[in-house]
Amino acid sequence: MTRTLGPAGYGVLGYYESLLSVIVVWAAFGVPYYGLRLLSKTTIGDANQSNAVLHLLLINFCMALVGLVGYLVYVLLKPMQIGPWQVTALYGFIILVYMFHADWYFQSQEQYSFLVKRTFYLRLYVLVSSVLLVHSEQHLMRYVVISAINYALIAMSAGWQLRTLFRYWRWDPPLFKTLLKALWPFALLGLLGAVYISLDTILLARLGQVVALGHYSVAAKIVRLGLNVFIAASIVFFVRLFRTEVDKSLQADSLLLTLHLSIPIGALLFFFAEPVIRFVSGDHYLPAVSILQWFSLLWVIVPFHDFFNIQVLMVHHREKALVYLYGAACIMSLVLNLVLVNYWFTLGAVWAILITETFVLAAGIWLSRGYFNLSRGILLQLASCLLIFPVAAGVRYLTSKYQWPPVVELTIGITVSLLVYAAIQWWLLKNSFWKKLAAAASRRA
Repeated sequence: MTRTLGPAGYGVLGYYESLLSVIVVWAAFGVPYYGLRLLSKTTIGDANQSNAVLHLLLINFCMALVGLVGYLVYVLLKPMQIGPWQVTALYGFIILVYMFHADWYFQSQEQYSFLVKRTFYLRLYVLVSSVLLVHSEQHLMRYVVISAINYALIAMSAGWQLRTLFRYWRWDPPLFKTLLKALWPFALLGLLGAVYISLDTILLARLGQVVALGHYSVAAKIVRLGLNVFIAASIVFFVRLFRTEVDKSLQADSLLLTLHLSIPIGALLFFFAEPVIRFVSGDHYLPAVSILQWFSLLWVIVPFHDFFNIQVLMVHHREKALVYLYGAACIMSLVLNLVLVNYWFTLGAVWAILITETFVLAAGIWLSRGYFNLSRGILLQLASCLLIFPVAAGVRYLTSKYQWPPVVELTIGITVSLLVYAAIQWWLLKNSFWKKLAAAASRRA
């Protein structure tokens, strides 16, 4: 779509997606994390639990209605509209149906098979529909319609999967009030987290440079789509930690696995940013190369702080501390964006995000000190992960001397970088964590 819709069309999508990311977190109202905590210790089996699930979904719908009003007020009162009114209307529809995916329920019950199948088939639908129906910048509306149908199908599939719970529905005002009271810390936490992450695109959109916003949106999407994988992985560990007593060994393994995956990805994205942009989106997006390089550093920071925030602080019921942390992050992000965007526009927005995310990481480590400490062994593992940076830099220097197509340069560069890095970890450093993973894989085989 970045190639087909062009920077201007993708800039429109980036603007609406940023607004959507904030509104849907408001509509979620903390239900995903609270629901996981409420249901993770057991399977749904009685009427009371089923009714609680249905009341949580009702809260989602009520908050989605409030969020829809706020969304329409913000977009329609904006001095300069970005995109046609039909796009605004379709994203309003998406806001109403988005939260009925009920991922938190399926995760709490560890129904990952359903989630994988649903995601696969509906992503395939989006891909095939986009290839067949979206051929030029004038087809922006078609792509938004495809996306709206996708979200509607997600909600319908969840409803079908939850159909056995509906017979337990009974309107219970005391339960509704109790759930609202319990959800407030989680709701504030989610909303503040979404706001500080999305402020950059929302503020950039107000300046009206849609093409530059398209370049920025592409770089941000490349990085953030992958980061969502690590957030999902943290949720899996989150559920597992709640099913048992907090296992510090499991936490340590989770952190090390995160570091050994995320840091190499960040290094490869940083040094191979140009062929990535050329391969994914084409030469029209070359101004996004420097943006992607800076954004790639989030791979070193965000999975790291998500571990402390989700798998340590939330597991130990420190939601209020996280609310204060994310509130401070929102203020910092707003101030930095307002100052830096005026001078360096898109690069200023990236730097604002990097500084804010670094603050969140440092604060998360500090707040977690009574529950999880970075041992000498973990710090040594972190240092060994950083060796991928000089390795990737050297390989990129060599591959850049040849006029290869981007896909060839990426294939050769990434493969050689990872092979050299793996050789260093396995034979030179004799990395204990790698040996542990190999032994675990051998036992499963």
